[in-house]
Amino acid sequence: MGRCKLEEEMERLRTAMQHQAERLGMNHPTVVQISQQLDELHNQWNRWHYPSSDADHRAAYIIRRYTSKIREVAVDRA
Repeated sequence: MGRCKLEEEMERLRTAMQHQAERLGMNHPTVVQISQQLDELHNQWNRWHYPSSDADHRAAYIIRRYTSKIREVAVDRA
């Protein structure tokens, strides 16, 4: 998967996770499964951009600012 496709898939999963979390709650197995898929894509992204020899220069994939909605849902349901 190319870099652009990987980032598009990460964003698609992030959006799906947000919608499912709003609908089902943060601890629902569907939300957890999507989160795990997204984690794996983040890992791939990091491996792509920062090989192990470049560990001191790591950066993070920037998640869009409206991702905080997921945190709001979690707080509201707690």
